[in-house]
Amino acid sequence: MLRLEDFMEIRKLHHDGWSVTEIARQLDIDRKTVRKYLKQAPREYERQAKSWKADPWRAYLRERWEQGVHNASRLFLEIRKRGYDGCLTQVKKIVGPWRSEGRERSFVRFETAPGEQAQMDWGHFGNWDGKRLYGFALTLGWSRMQYVEFTQRQDIETLLNCMVHAFHYFGGLTATVLTDNMKTVVLDRIDGQPRFHPRMLDFASYYGFVPRVCHPYRPQTKGKIESTIRFIKSSFWPGLEFGTLAELNRQALLWCGEANRRVHGTTREVPLERLMREGLTPLNGQPDYDTSYVSHRQVAKDCLVSYRGNRYSAPHHYAGNSVVVREPLDTGTIRIFHQRELIAEHKLGTGTGGMIIDPAHYAKLPRRERILTLTAPAVIAELTPGPGVGLHHPVPVVELRSLAIYEEVAHVAAV
Repeated sequence: MLRLEDFMEIRKLHHDGWSVTEIARQLDIDRKTVRKYLKQAPREYERQAKSWKADPWRAYLRERWEQGVHNASRLFLEIRKRGYDGCLTQVKKIVGPWRSEGRERSFVRFETAPGEQAQMDWGHFGNWDGKRLYGFALTLGWSRMQYVEFTQRQDIETLLNCMVHAFHYFGGLTATVLTDNMKTVVLDRIDGQPRFHPRMLDFASYYGFVPRVCHPYRPQTKGKIESTIRFIKSSFWPGLEFGTLAELNRQALLWCGEANRRVHGTTREVPLERLMREGLTPLNGQPDYDTSYVSHRQVAKDCLVSYRGNRYSAPHHYAGNSVVVREPLDTGTIRIFHQRELIAEHKLGTGTGGMIIDPAHYAKLPRRERILTLTAPAVIAELTPGPGVGLHHPVPVVELRSLAIYEEVAHVAAV
């Protein structure tokens, strides 16, 4: 029988990579003996895992955790409704290690195929001209081509308008567009599934791409656009001077042209050159999606339509009818439609309380009604704009007559 020292030496040499033959020769023992004692080597103690009442719900808890539910008390109440009769402490111990995953978990860089995905997002760039200033950015996943545009709104109309501009800048679009869970894209989630904004779905259907949203609390899912926003803030924005929003966007386009001609740090290629191999879906002369603000209005008896605090004329024979007012974002005009027929177009008024009149809209009215209607703006224009201005006439409309009429009446009476 071997001594304990020899037995430990066999284990040590085997652990160090020695073969059975080498060990037998070193210790001057038979190889069969070496094999015998290697098989009898004691195993490390394995502690049996303690079973918990919450174990059957671990998969459910993990699924809800990935969906963004990180409150242990809420998870505890959810599994209690499903039959769990244990305590809150077990739930806290299960989810406890998951809280550090966001800081400790490494991930593999996700690369998409040519033409497969684009990523978009907003960045905040402080205030300008009394309003918040936002930067819209869209990056093509494969070529790394980037587009940026600055706005002072983040509504769905502005978002879609910026996307149309980006599609034209790239000359096409990808099969999918990825974004975070912004309210202009996702209204809410039902059982973890996103419920998309209906206008975003209509826009996606028009151009033929699939909208995608990343999982909540997983910013690395859209890391390319996150990098683009940081790059804009560090490379383009510092020290920038501009007088108007249009001037800022002209400078942004020039900067995009320069950035897209530089070698990208990840791909080690020029994005503009990779764009030629991106394989985007071309626009093929398709008319732009109408991103206008849309409002339903009633034409008043004075043939005026109230919109954003001002009133605009419509042809007199549409008085009393319902119309649709569309305000394109790029033209500074409004367009009035009746049953899809364009009946009026005006320059968008500035301020509130004003009237924008096209005399041709009243040309076929009888003279008396035409005088009554066209003289009303002169009376209202002298009033200080108040809460009611732009919604109805603040003063009664009266007919204006020449003094010669009264002289004629007096002459007839004298006779």
